[in-house]
Amino acid sequence: MSVPLAVPLDPSILPGYLPDVRHLTSSVQASSAASPRSTSYPPRRAPTGRNGMIGHLRRPARRALTLATALALGVSGAVVPVTTAAAHHTALAPDHDLAPATGGPGTFAEQQLATNGQGGFPNYRIPALTVAPNGDVLASYDGRPTAADSPGPNSILQRRSTDAGVTWGPQEVVAAGKTTAPIEGYSDPSYVVDRETGTVFNFHVKSYDQGFGGSQPGVDPAARDVIHANVSASTDDGRTWTHRTITADVTADLGWRSRFAASGQGIQLRYGEHAGRLVQQYTIINGSGQFQAVSVYSDDHGATWQVGTPVGTGMDENKTVELSDGRVMLNSRDSARSGFRKVAYSTDGGVTYGAVTLDRELPDPTNNAAIVRAYPNAPQGSDEAKVLLFSNAASQSGRVNGTVRMSYDDGETWPVARVFQPGGMAYSTLATLPDGTVGLLYEPDGGGGGIRFAKLDHDWLLAAPSSTPGDIEVTRASVTSTAPAGGYAVGDVVTYAFTVTNLSDAVTTVSPTGDLERFDPAQGAPNCRFRDLAARAAYTCTSARHTVTQADLDVGFFAPTTTWTSTSGTTVTTVEHEGPGVYFGAPGNIAVQGAHANPQDAYAVGDVLRFTYTVRNLSTAATSVVPTGNLAGLDPANAAQNCRYRTLPAEGSYTCTFAHHVVTRADLDRGSFTPDTTWTSTSGSSVTVVELDGPTVELGAASPALEVRATSRCLAGRAYVAVTAQNTGDEAADITLTTPYGQRTVSGVQPGSSAYQSFAARAATVDAGAASAAVGDASLDAGYAAATCA
Repeated sequence: MSVPLAVPLDPSILPGYLPDVRHLTSSVQASSAASPRSTSYPPRRAPTGRNGMIGHLRRPARRALTLATALALGVSGAVVPVTTAAAHHTALAPDHDLAPATGGPGTFAEQQLATNGQGGFPNYRIPALTVAPNGDVLASYDGRPTAADSPGPNSILQRRSTDAGVTWGPQEVVAAGKTTAPIEGYSDPSYVVDRETGTVFNFHVKSYDQGFGGSQPGVDPAARDVIHANVSASTDDGRTWTHRTITADVTADLGWRSRFAASGQGIQLRYGEHAGRLVQQYTIINGSGQFQAVSVYSDDHGATWQVGTPVGTGMDENKTVELSDGRVMLNSRDSARSGFRKVAYSTDGGVTYGAVTLDRELPDPTNNAAIVRAYPNAPQGSDEAKVLLFSNAASQSGRVNGTVRMSYDDGETWPVARVFQPGGMAYSTLATLPDGTVGLLYEPDGGGGGIRFAKLDHDWLLAAPSSTPGDIEVTRASVTSTAPAGGYAVGDVVTYAFTVTNLSDAVTTVSPTGDLERFDPAQGAPNCRFRDLAARAAYTCTSARHTVTQADLDVGFFAPTTTWTSTSGTTVTTVEHEGPGVYFGAPGNIAVQGAHANPQDAYAVGDVLRFTYTVRNLSTAATSVVPTGNLAGLDPANAAQNCRYRTLPAEGSYTCTFAHHVVTRADLDRGSFTPDTTWTSTSGSSVTVVELDGPTVELGAASPALEVRATSRCLAGRAYVAVTAQNTGDEAADITLTTPYGQRTVSGVQPGSSAYQSFAARAATVDAGAASAAVGDASLDAGYAAATCA
């Protein structure tokens, strides 16, 4: 699609444009040494840590340099709007910079934008956030008819704020899924805004019958077994959209069998020969089954899209940010579960990247994250251009501890961090807003709590209460993750390294316990105790180890559980740190866990029981998993949507949500249903079969296939209760009729026939009551009226 260039205009007339106090250049500041500074950036106090705040830096020498550089930044008496590096790139639709800190406590406010079960969808996930050229804040996310990712019939939704995120308009549809067969779905939105033309792009998945894991090679946009790359474009600030499928454009190698745009927000380059380039990150599965990261980019304002060279292995959702020197830094989720973020750098605008390394200052539980510039309008090489913001779940054990961090040196160090959600927090994304604050769109409750928007300012991020003595942070520095030749055996050794950081301003002594050797000081030397760890200091223990046992091999993995006790004076702090596991299984070894996904109080014929199955590859080799069983949506031989995984990466896992069962009359007669599944894993010549029965769903007390009637009547002055029970089932049954006046069993009642008995009350009257008819332990009642026969 051709995108016309917008007519140049004065950015000050755009809605939401703020005065030039937020558009600073270091050159003007440097020449204004005599001007008084109303504030300094960052504030002259060093951030500290307490109660969910992390204000430490693990490289003290670099920190002194970094903070000294940052302290030179302030608000000058003279300010000049920033222009782009290349003269022919005119900033028609300005981006927005973080407002200076004032030294106050700051503000943090949040509100729910999408609540599961409301607004037409039972489930909302996958946030994206940006600011449109006119200053409107746009929040996009999946609306999911089920909790399933692609290929579910999901829709891309959007809400709009015209006041920098204070209030929000109604939920709108960007791309609507189709729930009737054949289904069609859209998932995982990511915005890219062209600040030169004013076009807003929303990248997302388009799926038919396969998701990311099951997609097959191919680029035909009509192929239903291929997961497709789609992009929607808007030239009216996200109010109306046109849609394109660009699978062929972003597939450089036809051996690539899958791809998806990393949700959140892409970027537009500002510096050097590639200024104006639009960049959106993708994850692909290449021909050998490896997850790789790759940049998709456009140099013609989105008229065409090209794809760079894939980088890394074990990659996943990844983001890019332009650094102060014009390099592009890639920051990626690690599907190999190192417990940290992966980074790589490009010197050609994202076409190629150098070596992938781990950023050990960014712990991560294998999760999506966000990285953005705090001052997107800053000139190349300036101190402001080095300031980055980053958000993720800062944990190595689960999607918890949502944290926003700030770097003053292009992401080399992250000296400022503040926890915004200590509990469950999954995906998050960031954007600087027109009023100088930061917008944060995230998934609370670990991804199960819908979509929430938070608005925070510079002061809140920097505000740090005084530290508590003994506060420490424990991260796993490394772990043996590669099996020895021939696989693990009893007696092999797995090594661990842990980094412990003193977050307080007081000396502390750290002593660990756990299920590791050469770890607990009670075991003797060497161990991981540290006496008198200095304030704000850190140490790394490399002695911890585990010797593989037969029990480990039987289970298939080992995950350590450790406790770290920090004692500073009379203050004692305890930190629990777990796993993740090292897998010992032979090629093809898998573990399968099932769960009933939609329990309810009562069931009827036709109700759908939905099951989820999580499959983990317990080996260091890729494997193919094929299930069979008594469920629909499970076996690839019977269903297009199924639970097969063609190439499950080493130590990888997946969750299938398609398996289901429709309740039958026979299920209700039994009172329960139990799924019976078999999972066959094939890795080379190694085949593993896992049989899993359950989980059993109790359907409540069984109701017999009967129709029961009871009446009271008079005969010769005596009262009787007559009971009729018709067999409405499809098999002969023994029916027992019961009243207060007696009981009778009629054997072998054929389908459509009835059991009958008239019970004498032996009196002239009967009170109102109930009779019952039973088949086995299941029974039905029928009431009758009172009768007087005198």
